[in-house]
Amino acid sequence: MKLFGVSAILVASVVAGTALAETAIQAGEWEATEKTTLEGVQPTPATSKKVCLKGDDAKLERLLFPTPAEMKEHGCTYQEGAKKAGVLTATLICPPSDMIAGVTAKAEINYSATSYEGMGQIEAKDKSGTTIKGSSVLSGKRLGDCS
Repeated sequence: MKLFGVSAILVASVVAGTALAETAIQAGEWEATEKTTLEGVQPTPATSKKVCLKGDDAKLERLLFPTPAEMKEHGCTYQEGAKKAGVLTATLICPPSDMIAGVTAKAEINYSATSYEGMGQIEAKDKSGTTIKGSSVLSGKRLGDCS
């Protein structure tokens, strides 16, 4: 079963492709780390990626979720949770297709302008009804200016 954008777990009521409420962070080079554990699946090591966020792209959502274009392509919806200072709560729901399992991902992330950490819950379900549940530990930090 393929999981579309597991980092999408983070895991905010707006249909993808429309204007999303976004959480500003400091522009620059960021390192985003994710450790996902899925029930019944062999543990995998944490993954890490470096991302350069410039200008209007300096949003926490750019580090946690697929792009609005990717969400629209897969028919996903993004629902923002209750607003609290320094906390992003969101749900991403993507329906299954012939090639990709459907995913419901929920996240609660504590953040500042230069770092974030939080947890995500994920449930993936393919068209045959097979379901896998899991969780992710998410963190990130600003490394400096983009190279």
